[in-house]
Amino acid sequence: MDETPESMPSSGPSPEPPFPPAALPSAEPQEEPAAESAEEPPTESQAQSPEEPPAPSSPRKTSALVAGLTAVVLAASAGAVVFWPDRQEPATATPVASASASPSVSATPLTPLQQAEVALAGQVQALLKGDEAGWLAPVDAKLRSRYRTIFQNLRALELTSADLTIEGQPKMTGAVMKIRVDLNYCFSGVECPAHRSDPLAGAPMMINTLTLTPRDGSYVITGMGASGVENYLQPAPWESAPLAVVRGQRVIVAGPKSQAQNISRVLPLAEKAAAVADRYGTRLRNEQQKYRIYLADAKGWKSWYDGRAPNWSVAYHLPLNGIGSDIVIKVSEALSGTDRQVTEIIQHEMGHAVTLNGNRNWDDEDDLWLIEGVAEYIGYQPSKPQNSYSRDALRYVQSRKGAIKTIALPRLNAKSDDLTVTRLYATGHFAVGCIAEKFGEEKMFNFVSLVLREGVQPDVASQVALDKPFKTVDKACVSWIKQKL
Repeated sequence: MDETPESMPSSGPSPEPPFPPAALPSAEPQEEPAAESAEEPPTESQAQSPEEPPAPSSPRKTSALVAGLTAVVLAASAGAVVFWPDRQEPATATPVASASASPSVSATPLTPLQQAEVALAGQVQALLKGDEAGWLAPVDAKLRSRYRTIFQNLRALELTSADLTIEGQPKMTGAVMKIRVDLNYCFSGVECPAHRSDPLAGAPMMINTLTLTPRDGSYVITGMGASGVENYLQPAPWESAPLAVVRGQRVIVAGPKSQAQNISRVLPLAEKAAAVADRYGTRLRNEQQKYRIYLADAKGWKSWYDGRAPNWSVAYHLPLNGIGSDIVIKVSEALSGTDRQVTEIIQHEMGHAVTLNGNRNWDDEDDLWLIEGVAEYIGYQPSKPQNSYSRDALRYVQSRKGAIKTIALPRLNAKSDDLTVTRLYATGHFAVGCIAEKFGEEKMFNFVSLVLREGVQPDVASQVALDKPFKTVDKACVSWIKQKL
């Protein structure tokens, strides 16, 4: 794996091998799970709300809020507009409050900032209720196509929590204002944390600078532009172009409309991979609500999440601030293989999800051999390392770079060549397989959890989980790998 920029806490690109892989037998036929095709949300003229996504299994806590009510917070001083979805109410038209509404005798006229908050409040409530007309109500005609795309994509992807937050004070030009607006979002019922102004903390967010213009007594969104704030989660795949989305029991697969056929191929393979990854997620007490996969065409691969994936990768796993994650697959490379090979790639990336999502270790890249090793271990299940592609790969690399002297290979960097990348992945796979065989899978995963999820140094984690110093384990596994090759 090539090291990604520090601003992008990504993990798990699946490498493209430097030589043709050994022929792999075709995967055994699997019964394909029924796929649920996301219906196209209605157009504005149809004035009908799309079907609500499934209710979250772990609903967001609302503290003192009464359960079953939609909470609306309009804090003028902080500029916060926060909503939690009411899962019991049917989707209905959501009126946007007008700043020109007649105030009571004692009411204080709303400031421009408060008027903007009112407009955004109605908009995010409409988004959560599935009310496309309400979402588009405060949007100028020239921006409606983009806003409609965002609405339809988010709804199809099972958006279950969202809020719009105004950050800072508006810049006024006469009555026209420009403001930073953060759209926080969470999918598939994950518990969504509160908004934080730092893009690396709190719920994942899309950040834009909006231009709001007064019109007929209310503010209308007449411009949407870059905020100038660095955000590794932008541009997200759902921001600008309509997606084809198919939902399975455990997986959502999405991509450009041109990828509809590939999406249909990938979903059953991904459901099969999810069944394997779920076993390890349960063992690590890190069950995932759902796995989300985006199939990237050439344009998407270069642009989504700023196109920061290493040049040699064919897929990657991207944590969304630890609140779930996305898996992105490069169609032109990853889908050229057999169904079994595609399943292994997906299973590898899901392995990252169950071992890394929600961890408390901020320097896990220092243990990249273990990050990729355990993902390969999960990805190739039920095969052992010596019965997988890793055996041929490591033999090939060692014939050119010599035998390994430690399983804890150094992290990769932007200049790492294909042989170095392959050596790290294959050695890591064998190393994790060695620990599992010598100490048992349960102790191996205890070691993995301590190092990757808790940030414990390998030597300390080895003594706690394996009752041996890491130096002893390292030496034993180098010898074991030599025997297995």
